[in-house]
Amino acid sequence: MSADDPGHIKNLDKSQIENLKKFWGILRDYMNDSTNKINSIYQDELFLAIGYDNPDTVLLRWLRARKWDIHAALQQLNDTINWRHQWGVKELLDKGETDLFYDEILTGKTYFMGKDRAGRPIDYVYAKEHVKDQFPSEATEKLTVFSMETGRKLLESPNESVTVIFDLNGFGLKNMDYQHLKFLINLLQNYYPESFSLGLIINAPWIFNGCWYIIKRWLDPVVESKIHFLNNINDLTKFIDPSVLPKRLNGSQSDFNYIPPTDKDLLILNTIRNDQQGKVIVEQAHREAVKSYLNITYQWINEEDTNNVLEKRKIATQKLRDAFEQLVPYIHTKTHYHRIGLINEPIFDITYQTIINNNKQQ
Repeated sequence: MSADDPGHIKNLDKSQIENLKKFWGILRDYMNDSTNKINSIYQDELFLAIGYDNPDTVLLRWLRARKWDIHAALQQLNDTINWRHQWGVKELLDKGETDLFYDEILTGKTYFMGKDRAGRPIDYVYAKEHVKDQFPSEATEKLTVFSMETGRKLLESPNESVTVIFDLNGFGLKNMDYQHLKFLINLLQNYYPESFSLGLIINAPWIFNGCWYIIKRWLDPVVESKIHFLNNINDLTKFIDPSVLPKRLNGSQSDFNYIPPTDKDLLILNTIRNDQQGKVIVEQAHREAVKSYLNITYQWINEEDTNNVLEKRKIATQKLRDAFEQLVPYIHTKTHYHRIGLINEPIFDITYQTIINNNKQQ
């Protein structure tokens, strides 16, 4: 799925635009409701979840997922924001890979590599490397959520979703973890809607047939329709160029090899984390950008789509993104994908150098 598909940001008909405006309207009322005990954290959590994205793009995910039922979409969005706050997504992103089990990362049970022929990031899930109860379930859930959040940073416009390859080579019953699968399905269907574009299952042994019979009953029909069993590993080339596949799938790329943070990476992280004054400044700037964006959005929902309002909103959207970028080094960390060049966020090094220069002048 991409921004150019029907119902997406660049391809909305008149009724869909009106639904988007109505969604913003009831969301505004919800956030401004003095009886809502969580509205003090709701707005911050919402716009941290939006991140670099155009907020309209994020709201449209929930509208499409709930078939343009605005109140159902709001309920799902509320559930997501509450889940992110209570589960601790913000805290996980703040700690990054240091909050994961190092040995579990090394297994390569889930990792990103390359893009498919449609330009979507590819997430590889290697079932053989997940042994039920080898690691605490909470640790594996953290790895899964962190992977979901990492995938969002790998997206490049106009794509809004990822492709997942489930490699079942060597799969046995010790690898079958229904509890974790339920957790993953819940994430995809409820908290990261419209982020899953295509699922390709390869090397499935006969023993998996019984497992699949159980699993598919938990899937939304729309999600199930995106999953395909491939009879031959070479069928992958219909979706993915061999030059970006790992060697274990007859591709040209080296198999997954985790690159840990260097001493310099840790120094940069610690320096930025100790800059509490700088964090306060960028947090306030982000909140001001959110306020400005919401003000022009509320103007937009009550007016015709005049060129003046649309241009102001476009500018406010860019300023919101820029403000979030300045905040990123204080609330996120660099990852394996930064170190191998798949994610490019120079703001980490820029922020670090700014802090060093400021300290020298004091």
